Amino acid sequence: MVLRCFSKADEVICLNFYPSPADACPGDYYDTCGDPLTVYETDYSRLLPYLRAVQPDFDVCWDNWISREQWEEVIRQIERGMGLVRFDDTVFDFYTKFVAWIGEALRAEEMVVVEGNQ
Repeated sequence: MVLRCFSKADEVICLNFYPSPADACPGDYYDTCGDPLTVYETDYSRLLPYLRAVQPDFDVCWDNWISREQWEEVIRQIERGMGLVRFDDTVFDFYTKFVAWIGEALRAEEMVVVEGNQ
């Protein structure tokens, strides 16, 4: 699934989110049954403060292994922030879909690995 809010169709830099079991080794998450989520740079820049709040060394170039507990904190922070979004249904919809995808992924697996291509 590709999630866009403000990203243009020709953007190539992105983060891919992969549902993954806790005992996966690097690269194993590609083989999970879960459909990955792709978010392009213009949009993922809105998510970086939340991701770096739970993982200060979050790197947009490499794999980031984020646990269920960390994602639960990210979701809490995003939902708090959504209360501040006024008169912008596009941004509200973006965050709502992102939180819903993460929630579905965590029902299937123990973590979500985030991989950048920058």
